[in-house]
Amino acid sequence: MVWTMGVGRRTVLKGMLATGVAGGVSRNVAFAASRTIKIGLVMPQTGPLAAFCEHMPFVLDQVKKASGGKIKVGGTEYPFEIVVKDSQSNPNRAAEVAQELILNDQVNLVSTFATPETCNPVADQCELNGMPCVSNDAPLEPYFLGRNGDPKKGFDWTYHYFFSGDELVSSLIPMWNRLTTNKLVGGLWPNDGDGIAQSRGFPVILDKAGYKVVDPGRFDIPAGNYNAQIGAFKSAGCEIVTGSMPPPEMTTFWNGCAQQGYRPKAVYMGKALEFPSAIAPLGARAEGLTTEVWWTASAPYKSSLTGQSSQELADAYEKGSGRQWSQPLGFRHSLFEVIFDTFARTQDLDDPASIRDALKATKLNTIIGMVDFTKGPFPNCGLTPLVAGQWRLGKKYPFDLVVVDNSLFPDIPVGGEPQPIPYA
Repeated sequence: MVWTMGVGRRTVLKGMLATGVAGGVSRNVAFAASRTIKIGLVMPQTGPLAAFCEHMPFVLDQVKKASGGKIKVGGTEYPFEIVVKDSQSNPNRAAEVAQELILNDQVNLVSTFATPETCNPVADQCELNGMPCVSNDAPLEPYFLGRNGDPKKGFDWTYHYFFSGDELVSSLIPMWNRLTTNKLVGGLWPNDGDGIAQSRGFPVILDKAGYKVVDPGRFDIPAGNYNAQIGAFKSAGCEIVTGSMPPPEMTTFWNGCAQQGYRPKAVYMGKALEFPSAIAPLGARAEGLTTEVWWTASAPYKSSLTGQSSQELADAYEKGSGRQWSQPLGFRHSLFEVIFDTFARTQDLDDPASIRDALKATKLNTIIGMVDFTKGPFPNCGLTPLVAGQWRLGKKYPFDLVVVDNSLFPDIPVGGEPQPIPYA
């Protein structure tokens, strides 16, 4: 197997007919076919969402080693290529390169990840062109409802797994309940897929839990400053802030809070606080910030592709990359678990509907837990485990992500108790 770097934004991982294999994949003698399976992958390699891609070189290398360069379909082994396109963190570009994969590269399946701004336009192109598509790392509501999905019908070609917005706020409330606050929550929700979905869903659930939301309204990003929103939260006395925005915007907001002397006790910000690299610009002021935890090294799950435990995968990543593990690692790895499992169950490789049917029937225990598209809560969607965490001062690295509440999934161990943000 060799890496082939293509021209421009196109990268191809090409599976050759070598017989060597590494990792934990069981290898039985099988007929090796000459045709090549093509897997399309759209991801934001550049732009404000680029942090979502930092694990992919390691994951693609693992796929190479674990598979030996081949995908098994029935009793036949096929070499494969992974054709990568950069969305540039732009929805229009994501749709454009997805169309390139389908019409020009003639891939057999398209995969993608990283927020509705990537997943939705890619999935829409696949739905339009009758192309099987699997994605993760965008909450279910903005993925399904943001594409105008009909809960009674669903989609024909596109499948997605991640946590839901309802699950997200339900994971945060038990944590907030264990802090002493006035239960006033400032909502920082931009005019994008995640922001619109959360602004509609969060207040209803929070109100039932006894919280009151202060919402200054939608706004476009990038924003030069957040003085108006900070002023509204400070004036109302909000001791909790929740929202969703890319890491650079969170840095702008958090710097503004420091300048205006606004010190909420708890801050959750979707998209912005999941990775060590994303919180690095915040320096010491990252301590105590909250993030949802979709995957952690302590999660009690194993890979169907390599046989690694969550901790083993995290350790291998740190050793191989020299970087601290972070939660997208599990989802990047699981994407290929689902892809390989789908092809293994495909009846007719020449029929896109056969690949789609295999994808639709997925029920797979993966490194991030069970992926099952049959249980919803929306058609074409699989709900995955979610707990709440905070960034705490670390030993090996500046900060460690610590699970502080596991009310929704008690099998995922906690590593500490919820604490208010410690201001210097």
